[in-house]
Amino acid sequence: MKLIGGQKLKELGSTRHTEDSDYIIFDSEKDVFTHDAEKNIDYINAAKNDFFGKIWNKEIDNSEISLNSLLELKSFSFVQHCQNMNFTKADNDEFDIKFLVRKLGFDVNFNIVKKYISAGELSEIVKIINSMKRS
Repeated sequence: MKLIGGQKLKELGSTRHTEDSDYIIFDSEKDVFTHDAEKNIDYINAAKNDFFGKIWNKEIDNSEISLNSLLELKSFSFVQHCQNMNFTKADNDEFDIKFLVRKLGFDVNFNIVKKYISAGELSEIVKIINSMKRS
């Protein structure tokens, strides 16, 4: 189990407020997304989704998830929230993407997520990144 999402970014210095915690897990018994309302924790199950599984396998030997994998997760989340018209969450993901790009020093890599989103969706994420270079 590895901490991801807003709480992980807060640990890294992000100023975006979030109430819940998100963890990526690998558990063949659980659904892809599980919410523990009592603890306000969301679990993202890598055992039940190919994209999350590839992130899990990339990070399996690391005690904490890498900045680049966090960026890939946030990019995937951004696309999903836009598709579902949940623009408040998409805005939060955009904030997080910009934060991670600054932490990475613009050295970004989309080896995994680009296989799960369209070229147009990837271009939207690249626009977010490029907007950071102009500011």
